[in-house]
Amino acid sequence: MNSVEEPLGESAGDRPRTRPITSVLDAVLILDADERVVEFSPAAEVLFGIGREAAIGRDLVELIVPEELREDVRYCLGGGEGDAPDDPAELLGRRIEMPARRLDDDTAFAVELTIVQPAEAGRGPTVFARDVSHRAEIERVRAHLAEVIAGTQDAVLSKDLEGIVTSWNPAAEALYGYTGEEAIGSHVFFMVPDELKHEVNKILTKVRQGERLDTYETRRVRKDGKEIDVSLTISPIRGPGDQLSGASVISRDITAERRRRRAREFLIAATRDLDASLDPIETARNIVAKAVPDLAEVCVIDFIRPGRLIGDSVAASAIPGAAERLERIRRESPLDQDGDHPVAQVLRDGDPAIWRDLKEPTVAESVAQTEAHQELIDDAGYESAAVVALVARGRTIGALSFLHANADVRYETADLEFLGELGDRAALAIDNARLYQERDAIARNLQRGLRPPRPARVEGLESSVVFEAAGRGIEIGGDLYDVLPTEGGGCWVLIGDVAGKGSEAAGVSVAVRHAVRGLTREVDEPAEVLGRVNELLLEGTGLNDFATAVLVRLRPGDGGSEGSWTLSAASAGHPPPVHVRKGGARLLGGGTVLGALQDAKVQRHEARFELGDTLVFCTDGWLEAGPTSEHRDPVELARLAEYLAPLALEEMLARLRGDAITRVGGELRDDIVLLALRRV
Repeated sequence: MNSVEEPLGESAGDRPRTRPITSVLDAVLILDADERVVEFSPAAEVLFGIGREAAIGRDLVELIVPEELREDVRYCLGGGEGDAPDDPAELLGRRIEMPARRLDDDTAFAVELTIVQPAEAGRGPTVFARDVSHRAEIERVRAHLAEVIAGTQDAVLSKDLEGIVTSWNPAAEALYGYTGEEAIGSHVFFMVPDELKHEVNKILTKVRQGERLDTYETRRVRKDGKEIDVSLTISPIRGPGDQLSGASVISRDITAERRRRRAREFLIAATRDLDASLDPIETARNIVAKAVPDLAEVCVIDFIRPGRLIGDSVAASAIPGAAERLERIRRESPLDQDGDHPVAQVLRDGDPAIWRDLKEPTVAESVAQTEAHQELIDDAGYESAAVVALVARGRTIGALSFLHANADVRYETADLEFLGELGDRAALAIDNARLYQERDAIARNLQRGLRPPRPARVEGLESSVVFEAAGRGIEIGGDLYDVLPTEGGGCWVLIGDVAGKGSEAAGVSVAVRHAVRGLTREVDEPAEVLGRVNELLLEGTGLNDFATAVLVRLRPGDGGSEGSWTLSAASAGHPPPVHVRKGGARLLGGGTVLGALQDAKVQRHEARFELGDTLVFCTDGWLEAGPTSEHRDPVELARLAEYLAPLALEEMLARLRGDAITRVGGELRDDIVLLALRRV
């Protein structure tokens, strides 16, 4: 209602009192002492659905008031005189909200009446009326929302602009543990961890600015002291006139969800590191170390041992000394695969399982192996466990156990899917490491068949070799070399490379090396030896039985090891060795690949091999190290060999190796063999 002038007459006489009422937005009804209408404003005509002329002279109470309320209204209109109704104080001097009738269509609506008694005796009251039907709808909606909030599964609370809790639904009580009586009237600090109380002021600042916060993830403290992860949706509350009065807060417990999310992130990050080592035990240590403390306070991998025992355990723990104690206990008292221990049960059944309460008597009895183990369990405070079998390529290799200790956290059934997936990846990583280890052992044995660890000692010669394996050394290359001393002094020197990699290439390499070893006992000329090798490769059944090779024979002259030596070389498509002598460097290359043609061409070379002369051999891995733009050709090798010839052989080859590694800038794509011999 806008400002209203008191609707009294201009004087105490009979001048009409109608002048101000036309400017009033509320309906105004002026009554005489008999409570009959003497003035009826235009707003009243609209409100009650009756024209002024029809309303004048009518009894107001009979006109608009329902029968059951007429007595109370007459009492108020009469200024409180006469027989009082049951509760007149509710009406007298106050606004009256009641149902009223609209006469034009006989509909009911809610109306608010304000009755102002006249200042002079003998005059009737003035009644101000307004339609408040919208209030009933608002109250209905408000009551409905209150019922919804009370019944929702989400915790809902409201707070004023200072952070004082003003409402608290049953779900909030269930989530936080505080009753409505305990929470309402308190500052929200009571459920905020000390280290996060600064964020409350930031949130209140945003609320005061009218901002809404969606899915704000944080932590809160329950009444029992346990911290939980929650997602908050915070919305400003506005009152009449769009005035900010506070905020509503919907809280959702996301502790389990956040834990699974962190676990998933952990799984992604951990998977990248699971194959960081090619050693099975080291891989197992990486796995358990990654799990602590994100997934467990204690994590252990138990391997299946012969005799249906479980041991060779690897453990990690956030509790100082616990991992070492557990490993020692497992070494001294291996688990029985037929026993009741949780690990044994999972290995028998094959399904992952959880034990929510390890302190439950029947469970505790099956967990403790020995008195020492029971002491560890008590000291560490074991509470809950999850165990998954480690199965790789259809073979069960052990079990992965996660234990919560002194953490007030329990493993849930929902955790098993993630932990099982982690177990699968861990098992595969451990088994891959085992296979790599086995292949590495095989590779080392085969490499010994392809290349001796060091050249054989030959009187009158110094020798040095560098072998740099590509990658991790697991994929066997076809590079080979050999130094074969001969009776009477001197030696044969072989370097070669076969096509491809792996066991087939290794087989061809071994065949070439041993064929040369046998043939050099019968044949004196290098070219003839390589010709026989070509025939051997042509008889092979493999599609890639091809090889390049250089075979050199160094023979002392009549002066023995101190006199002049001769050098006879035969080259068949291999990178040419470099003969460095006083007059400069000479390449001993040429020829075609062995095993490809019946009449393979073998290039012959003859030279003197004097004191101080040096022979440098390499495989194509050295020439082709790095990007194409960085490749070396044989002439560049010759220049480098001549430049480095004054150095000791070990230093010379170290410099050549360093050149290749620098060009690669990372992992080699092909093996490198560098071999050098010098007359001394």
